[in-house]
Amino acid sequence: NLMAIFFNVFLRTLGFFFAILISVLIIIGISAYTNYQDKNDFDLVRGNIESSDTIFILEINGPIIQSESSINDLVGMNIISPKEVRINLDKIITLNPNILIVSINSPGGTVSASNELYNHFEEFKKKSNSKIYFHSSEMLASGGYWSSLAGEKIYANYGAIIGSIGVKGPDWIYFNKPKLISFGILGQTIEVKDEIKVYSTNAGKSKDLFNSFRKPTNEELNHLNMMVEKINEDFIQLVSKNRKIEKNIIKEDIGGLIFNSYDAKNNFLIDEEISLDELLILTIKENKFEDFKILKNYKSKDFFIDIITSMNFIKINNLEKNYLNICNKMKMNIVSILSYSSIGC
Repeated sequence: NLMAIFFNVFLRTLGFFFAILISVLIIIGISAYTNYQDKNDFDLVRGNIESSDTIFILEINGPIIQSESSINDLVGMNIISPKEVRINLDKIITLNPNILIVSINSPGGTVSASNELYNHFEEFKKKSNSKIYFHSSEMLASGGYWSSLAGEKIYANYGAIIGSIGVKGPDWIYFNKPKLISFGILGQTIEVKDEIKVYSTNAGKSKDLFNSFRKPTNEELNHLNMMVEKINEDFIQLVSKNRKIEKNIIKEDIGGLIFNSYDAKNNFLIDEEISLDELLILTIKENKFEDFKILKNYKSKDFFIDIITSMNFIKINNLEKNYLNICNKMKMNIVSILSYSSIGC
C-alpha cells in the first residue's frame, strides 16, 4: 500500500511538472515565433512619417557567419547573418530611402559570409537610388571592414577600432608527445611527456589536416598559405579600389594592424571620426532635408525570452553551444577573416 501511494503521488507530481513544462514550451514557442515574425519591423526614430525624404538606419552587430540564427535571439547572442540582412534590405528598398546608414559593429567573420554581405549591399545599390554610408561605434575589423567597403563613405565613433586588413587561416597546433589531455570549465589542459599514438581512418591525401598529433608537411603549409594569400590579395584589391589607397601602402604600412578612429582616418580607412547622431545631422544638412523621417530596423522585445535568457543554466549552456557552433562553422570554412580567439574559440 505504501509503495502504491508513493508511486501514485510520484506520478501525479511528475505529471504536474510535465504539464507545466509543456505549457512553458508552448508559450516560448509562440513568443519566439511572434518575435521572429516581427523582427524586420521598422521604427520611426525621428521626423514626419509622411515625408518622402527618408534616412534608414540598419543596425547589425556581431561576427558575420552563415546562420539562420533564429535561436541566437533566444540565447541573447548577436550574429550578422547575410541572409537576414538581405531580407531586411529587400524590405528597406520598398521604402525608397534617400540614404541608408548601416550601423555596424563587427570583429569580422568567415570569408564567404563577409563577401556575401558585401555583395548584398552592392546589389542594394544597383536596385535602389539610395546612398549607403557605414558607421561603427565600437569595432569595424577584418570581415566587418570588408563588407563596409560597399559604402560610399565610412564613419566611426571616437575610439572605435578599425582595420585588420588581412586573412587568418586556422592554426595548426601540434602537441609534441602529449601525456594527458583533460577538459574543464577553464578550458583544455594538455600535459606532454611521452608520445600518444593516434590512429585515424582517412581516405585522401592530407584528409586529416589540422591533426594535433602530427606535424604539418611543408607541402601542406605552402598550400594553406597560398589559399590565405589569394584571399588576402582580393581583400587588398577591394580596399584599394573602394578607398583609393595604393596596394603597396595597404600591404606594407596598413596590413593586418588595427587602428583607433584617429589613425584610421589618417590612413584613409574611414572618412570621418563622428558619432551616429552627428552623422545624422550632417546627412540632413548635406542633403538639405527640411521635412524628413528617420527609420530604423526594430526587433521587438519578448517577455518570455527575457525570462529564459535570465536563467543562467540555460543561457550559459546555450551560449557555449552556440559559440562552439560558430567556431566549427568558421573552421569548416578553412580560411577565416576573423581569428577564432576573437569570439572565444
